[in-house]
Amino acid sequence: MIFSFDNEIETLLFLLPKVIIATICGIIIGWERETKKMAAGIRTHVLICVSVALFTSVGFIITKTIPLSDPTRIIGQIISSVGFLCIGIIFKQDDKIHGITSSAFIFFITSIGVMIGVGYLLIAITLTIGLLLLSMILSKIEQKLKLK
Repeated sequence: MIFSFDNEIETLLFLLPKVIIATICGIIIGWERETKKMAAGIRTHVLICVSVALFTSVGFIITKTIPLSDPTRIIGQIISSVGFLCIGIIFKQDDKIHGITSSAFIFFITSIGVMIGVGYLLIAITLTIGLLLLSMILSKIEQKLKLK
């Protein structure tokens, strides 16, 4: 048997801080999107960030039991899968293309989830706050440009 009760408790203690931080990062970015009335809001960003952090972490947990396994393969599959999800968000209506920014936010929150899963928690938090601030600044600039 690979896992025992002790290993499960150890794994839970390893994953729990990552899940909490991924949830917070997802809420921060999702809130920003939710306030702009975008379809991909808090729930979407939290679910993506937490699931990506968990998949990434599991890739590294597996390397403890299967030494020749490669956790970066899971990260590659995550990126491919989320890229496919992002393509589905983009659509054309009349002469306008919609969903590109939402798609970019989802791709970004995926990278935050990977950072959390790998263990770079402080970097993930910093990047989340940076994205929030950048989005707010760019939003103000876009509003001023539309007024002219």
